[in-house]
Amino acid sequence: MATYIQWKDYYSVGDAAMDAEHRQIINNVNELYEAMQGPYDAAVTRQILDRMANYVRNHFDHEEKLLSDANYPDLAFQKAQHDQMRRKVMSLRENLSLVTARDILVFIKDWWTEHIQQEDKKYAAYVVKQHTY
Repeated sequence: MATYIQWKDYYSVGDAAMDAEHRQIINNVNELYEAMQGPYDAAVTRQILDRMANYVRNHFDHEEKLLSDANYPDLAFQKAQHDQMRRKVMSLRENLSLVTARDILVFIKDWWTEHIQQEDKKYAAYVVKQHTY
């Protein structure tokens, strides 16, 4: 598989389940990248986006439950960011004819890596701390 994003240890949020899900999302981004290496196929791009949207929705639900169970104080902000991403991915999918696959790829890569680094890292220490009591 062609690689657009390579998993790096600094992406880790310290929770094995969340890290595994983040890796899968990166794999989905790489799948989209690989599909772009050949002739553009809107149907294939739509299928990949559908899978990504479903997986991301499930991941966000799982992450929000983890944070809720840990009484994470910034859960509302994290959920708002997730909701924004859910809407954006659905908008991209619905307006696929108006954007290029590369636009989608760059948006998802930038949002995803920034979200892990800036927001998910904030809850990492809190969730790990909650699991040690």
